[in-house]
Amino acid sequence: MLEALALIVWNIGTRSPRALLRDVAAAAREPRALFAGLLSLVVGLVFVAAATVLILPALPDPDSELVPVEIFTFIVALGIELLIGEDVRRLAAGRSRPGSA
Repeated sequence: MLEALALIVWNIGTRSPRALLRDVAAAAREPRALFAGLLSLVVGLVFVAAATVLILPALPDPDSELVPVEIFTFIVALGIELLIGEDVRRLAAGRSRPGSA
């Protein structure tokens, strides 16, 4: 779940690569947007690092199993982000569901 949170913070599922490059170029011209982008990068990296640290005790041989397990967990995290990412971002922004009062 921590890796899914990282992908939700990074907004991976709803941005095309072109939109991502456009956002980075726009942020480079505005210091506040650049700071917000760097902060989201750091927060996401903290989530990924925490997920990696928490999974290490579950692996009998971390040297050979860590990379395949991390790849699998990122694929699962992408699925979770696809299913609930937009709702979590909406809740974090304090907006209610569309169509609800």
